[in-house]
Amino acid sequence: MGKFKPYQVGQLHLLPPSLEDYIPEGHLARVVYEVVEGLDTREIEDKYSEMGQHTYHPKILLKLLFYGYATGVRSGRKIAERCESDTAYMYLGEMYKPDFRTINDFRKDNIKEIERYFREVVRICYEIGMIKVGSINIDGTKMRANAAARRSKDKAGYEKWEKEVERQIKEIMKEAEETEAKEDEEYGDRRGDELPEGLRKKEKLIEKIREVKKMLKDEKERKNFTDIDSKFMKDGQGQIRPGYNCQVAVTEGQVIVGVDVVNDANDRNQLLPMLRKAEEITGEEIKEVAADSGYSSYDNYEALEKSGIVGYIPDQYFALKDRGEYKKEMNRYDLENFRYDKERDVYWCPEGKQLCFYKERDTEGVIRRKQWIYRGISCKACCMRNKCTTAVYRTVAREKREEYREQMRLRLSSKKGRRRYRKRMYTVEPVFGHFKKNLGYKDFLLRGVKKVRAEFTLMCIGYNLMKYWKQRVLMTT
Repeated sequence: MGKFKPYQVGQLHLLPPSLEDYIPEGHLARVVYEVVEGLDTREIEDKYSEMGQHTYHPKILLKLLFYGYATGVRSGRKIAERCESDTAYMYLGEMYKPDFRTINDFRKDNIKEIERYFREVVRICYEIGMIKVGSINIDGTKMRANAAARRSKDKAGYEKWEKEVERQIKEIMKEAEETEAKEDEEYGDRRGDELPEGLRKKEKLIEKIREVKKMLKDEKERKNFTDIDSKFMKDGQGQIRPGYNCQVAVTEGQVIVGVDVVNDANDRNQLLPMLRKAEEITGEEIKEVAADSGYSSYDNYEALEKSGIVGYIPDQYFALKDRGEYKKEMNRYDLENFRYDKERDVYWCPEGKQLCFYKERDTEGVIRRKQWIYRGISCKACCMRNKCTTAVYRTVAREKREEYREQMRLRLSSKKGRRRYRKRMYTVEPVFGHFKKNLGYKDFLLRGVKKVRAEFTLMCIGYNLMKYWKQRVLMTT
């Protein structure tokens, strides 16, 4: 009787073991396998021809991508490496070893189908009771584009770069002509169709520079040469870089039911589109929504009221006050300290003087405004005028839809409202925490808003599959 189990270096096996023996029951890989087997992949299959070399079945590549994105492995090269060393990938890939280019091309070439499979995964979560539709939470985060900030230029910058490349092309051509003349002397005539080394690359570069220049709408607009669709945005670290605004709509069970990527840094324009996406994907009406102050606007408050959707979306001032960051005395003559008297239809300033109705003002633009303007009647004689305004009379603007904001503030100030809004913090915000902290998804691998949207959708599919897997484990224990 020895102390150890038999030590059998180089022991041959008469029958090779099955890969299934290496994947425990209830493993995430088994759930991914099962889910993908249930997907309809005929649209992708129809893209391939009967002619030529046989390729990998779409379900194999989908399994590898879904599992990779769920576990933090999204690089085509890393997935290809895992197919040679990781039993979970071997199991999902059925022992095939697809090249990283095959994996990357599959991801880029099937953007529409990936978005459709997101809906299918949501439906699967719905079927086992993970989704209680009706109440959702919306949030967004900025993620870096696959582009360097130094490659972002305005029209003048591209024109300067274009001239520099033109100068380089002339130098290459001059050097080529001199070389050709020398060689003609020594060796006689050349064929004449040879391109100087480096010229082809320079010509392609200047062609793309001119294409990007045409896309610039004015002299000040900047576009990134590497990823034209990306825009400068402030990320979570406070740095301004080329990036994208990633949006999710999440249920109380932390299942993502709406996903989008835009190159507009402002969140307020994303609330209504995300509500529509969530309703379209779930097939159910949204009755209640919570989002942070970045989504607040009179347009959104009005749209929610008319749609019958109960909102929990604080405006900027309310959010500051709620966090204890707004100090009345420091902002004494701010609009927030002017009190509206509905019965008299006047405003009272912090010094107790009246501001009466003066005129209406409606503006269309990036932010639509419908306002009544009120003007002070005792400003000239007021000893605090210089601290209050630089004009002769102090004016304040009251939105014609101000009642919607006041209703929102009342709702958020109630016990139920505070409880509902705070629930958002541990429902939707952990999604981005998981992506960035646990999986390391802080930037994108792909370029262009359509491809980036597909990549973010894969992240969300992976997230939902993890939630589905955990729910299955709970149901079987």
